Amino acid sequence: MNRSLIADRYAKALFKLAAEQQELERIYKDVNLLQSYCKEAEGFTELLTSPVLKPAQKKKAFHSVLEGKIAVNTLNLIDLLISNNREVLLEDINRRFIWLYKNEKGIKEVTVFTAVEFDQEQHKVLDQFLQEQFKAPIELIIKVKPDLLGGFILKVDGKMADASMSSKLKQIKKQLLS
Repeated sequence: MNRSLIADRYAKALFKLAAEQQELERIYKDVNLLQSYCKEAEGFTELLTSPVLKPAQKKKAFHSVLEGKIAVNTLNLIDLLISNNREVLLEDINRRFIWLYKNEKGIKEVTVFTAVEFDQEQHKVLDQFLQEQFKAPIELIIKVKPDLLGGFILKVDGKMADASMSSKLKQIKKQLLS
């Protein structure tokens, strides 16, 4: 069966349960925490996917690390994934749950690539400006890419606007060489 289809089913089931039990905000925070563990915590993914550890050992390890930090329903999801030998799907499930949550709340994810770091005031001004432009709450992610030289690249809903100096210089070079 298709891996993304399976992850989608788990994510939808968790989302529906969270909504029914009015725990959507809490479980959204849990899922973000788990996603950060998957990406950044040393050994987390290895523990999750280890073929050497028995399911009971994995459950015990996760309970000792996560109990009290995440909601019971989120911990139950991890137990279910381990029991069904689907723990490798946790990152995909997290990603899909986050997408479902943002879609439900109308949150737009906006990524800005810039050549220099933004200070808090610039970040705040840009955040307010973009919320006004999109007439929706946004999640602003700013990534520094020094090779842009100046300007920015804006990415929203899979669409990209490139107003960087490096892009302009490439265009000029292309025109001069043709």
